Amino acid sequence: MRLTAMALATASALLLTACSDSPSDTDIQTALQTRLQGPACISAPMFKSFPVTLSESFSAGVSSGNAPAFDALVDAGLLARSDKTYSLTESGRTAYTEQAPGFCYSQGYEIAKIKDVSPNPDPMGAAVDKSWVVTLDIRQMPVAAWAKTPALAKLTRHPENLSEAPKTYHVTVGRVKGEQGLQLIDPRFFIMRGVSVSQGF
Repeated sequence: MRLTAMALATASALLLTACSDSPSDTDIQTALQTRLQGPACISAPMFKSFPVTLSESFSAGVSSGNAPAFDALVDAGLLARSDKTYSLTESGRTAYTEQAPGFCYSQGYEIAKIKDVSPNPDPMGAAVDKSWVVTLDIRQMPVAAWAKTPALAKLTRHPENLSEAPKTYHVTVGRVKGEQGLQLIDPRFFIMRGVSVSQGF
């Protein structure tokens, strides 16, 4: 009985040690933060400045073949149209970012839920002390109401990028020798953000 109790106590201690050694939710959040932050925008080279006047001549500016894209932004309330000229509305000026160039609808991504943290069975090289595979849901931060209009969804092959629905990812994180904190050590981890609008010439 005494030996059994000692064995149980030892197993419990080892289990507690293993659990306490696993990265915390805060550790995981910190390790992924730089990949989560940053705006998501609807962008295209033809959005580099406003007002824009569409032209029938390919060499004279933005082609009139791009009218559907600009009209979708009119439907979203970001542009006002006068004949073939499109100008920013007040909402458009708020959302417009010249650096994109385009209209930003979300300020980044966030971890919705950490589902599982398991020791990584694959070797990660001598520089990595320990590593874990994290299964988690990531969602986009609140998407502006204008970005949810059906006309804008039709502009892209990836309308899911306009959604706040969470997606499940599997990410490898670890502790690297000589470095503080938990590190993202999975080069495959990537969040496809924003919507790129094809431009006709």
